[in-house]
Amino acid sequence: MSVNVHRLLIFALAVTSVSCGSDRTISERVALNEVAHYLQSNPVYETANMGYGEVKFNTQSDADLLVTYRQLEKGGYVTLERLEARKRFLSKDSTFVYLVKLTDKSIPFVIDKTDRKATVKTAEYTLDEDGGVRVEQSGKNRAKATVTLKKAETDFADFAPKGADNNASFAKKTYSLRFNSESGWSVTK
Repeated sequence: MSVNVHRLLIFALAVTSVSCGSDRTISERVALNEVAHYLQSNPVYETANMGYGEVKFNTQSDADLLVTYRQLEKGGYVTLERLEARKRFLSKDSTFVYLVKLTDKSIPFVIDKTDRKATVKTAEYTLDEDGGVRVEQSGKNRAKATVTLKKAETDFADFAPKGADNNASFAKKTYSLRFNSESGWSVTK
């Protein structure tokens, strides 16, 4: 009789472990937490290039760009030093050459730089936990979570290209999740 009880107990444990697949069923909260964890090490942002070093500005065609650089100087991100100015004969347009230097305050926004151009963050995205999440589980080990990311422009936003992509203050992004029996759910992309 003890062998039958033992078999019954093993059968009950097997049925319980199969039917309690709640670990493999992903909830919205788990998906949101996993996406938040993933975004900490893989932030989402937009970038653009900006010139530095010796930069030429024409009075008329580059007036807005010079204003952008002066705003960055006021914010402490760059320093501007005028090297030379040339007035064209019988023209309202003049050319100015400035030495533009990046300061330590710009370090968190600079992604990459060469000797004349820097790739800077123009917008950063953060997870909107109030925006909700849509979870689609496909199979036992895979799921997709679509979340809303809030857009926050940086002080370098004026370098961003103008276009249709810049007309929204948020983005929808879908992340793929995979279940691992040892570590649980995690974002794979």
